[in-house]
Amino acid sequence: MYPEIQDTIVAVSTPSGMSLHAIIKISGPEAIQCIKDYFVPASSVDLETVPAYTSVRGHFHIPKEYIDIPLVLYIMKRPHSYTKEDVVEIHTTGSSALLEMLLDALLSCKIQTRKNIRLSRPGEFTKRAFLHGRIDLTQAEATMRIIRAQTDHELSVAVAQLSGAVSKQIKHIQDETVSLCSQIEAAIDFSDQDIELISAVEIMNRLEALKKNTARLLSRPETGKVSPEGIDTVLYGKPNVGKSSLINALLGRRRSLVSEIPGTTRDVVTGILETGGIHFRLTDTAGVDDARDVVLSKAMEKAQSVLKRAQVIVLVFDGSANLVKQFMEMKCGDLAKNVIVVINKCDLQKNASHGELPAELKKYPVVHTSALTGEGLERLKGMLTETILGGRINTLPVLPVLHVHQREALQRSLQLVQQAIASARNNEGHEFIALDLRMAIDALGEMVGEVTTEDILDKIFSEFCIGK
Repeated sequence: MYPEIQDTIVAVSTPSGMSLHAIIKISGPEAIQCIKDYFVPASSVDLETVPAYTSVRGHFHIPKEYIDIPLVLYIMKRPHSYTKEDVVEIHTTGSSALLEMLLDALLSCKIQTRKNIRLSRPGEFTKRAFLHGRIDLTQAEATMRIIRAQTDHELSVAVAQLSGAVSKQIKHIQDETVSLCSQIEAAIDFSDQDIELISAVEIMNRLEALKKNTARLLSRPETGKVSPEGIDTVLYGKPNVGKSSLINALLGRRRSLVSEIPGTTRDVVTGILETGGIHFRLTDTAGVDDARDVVLSKAMEKAQSVLKRAQVIVLVFDGSANLVKQFMEMKCGDLAKNVIVVINKCDLQKNASHGELPAELKKYPVVHTSALTGEGLERLKGMLTETILGGRINTLPVLPVLHVHQREALQRSLQLVQQAIASARNNEGHEFIALDLRMAIDALGEMVGEVTTEDILDKIFSEFCIGK
């Protein structure tokens, strides 16, 4: 089914660019033979017979360039490696030119010695780990989440998934489904002998339990989690209150267009702010106004849409103008979410005090800022961090987040269990219940990779970077 698994694959597995250290990874049936053609060990050793997890110093001789490159080999023999294949890691200096020379030499083995070695495709090392049974599909996807994690919280969730937290719960539901299905099928075989192996009441109770457990896994809240892009944070306010200047000052670079003309921002502009080890995805929206301009009207509609899905809302006011009037014209709607009130332009006029705020806003933290002088910016960053550290945003879901295909497979499983319940309530034959349960088992199998297709795997592993 997967003929390419017979190839030996090679790739640089460390990030591109200059560094003190880089790794080239080789995996496959000819991994050791390919490196032997060029590697000269510092001591007399046979790479074929050394134990697994052996490191060997030496140099890589490239006849074409007349040079020897010092390096260390780490040899991991099947089935004890990550891919369960023979794996050789080349550890050397992180020079892009040097790594390219090493890859060119290794790939030339294909022509000179008829070795089946080629560059790996995105995610192919992890795909092989899955195909050889080292990890299941949920753990493979957790590997990608670990690579992409930007915060400690995201990393913790990904590590939990890699350890099998999701797989264990899916496996438990699958085992219960298989057990019930096997008993119902056995009851079908003995139906002509007046032997009741399982009662209708027990079937219904166990089906309801399956429904409940599947629905619980499926209905974990998606809101409140930290996405790889960071905490969704929206700057919201009237035109010309200084939102664009504020976001530029927070980011330390010019991200939004700044002008004295009100309503300059006509689209949603975003940037990533890192403070306190947490990533905030700052969104600078069009100013809220009653303008008749069609383009601006569309921009404000988009701003309202962004506001609804925000995890943190930063209400920005012009400190030199009437705060109550600004708030009435902002059309904020429901402000039950995490809100920080920013009274900007405090360098122009400090006549606005906390007492002048509308009553609806007095329960929220308030900070006076100046994008021009930098006053209050550090305090604002601290308030953003406190929304996370204070637990007002749930950054640690009970379970790792399900991928799209996992959620779709789990939904199908739930629907099939519900169909089985309907059949049981209508006193339909056991054959109909067993058929639905069989299909539910297959759907659960798709989540961990027991039942899958090549198209699904290609889609999942194509999202990895090369060398992983």
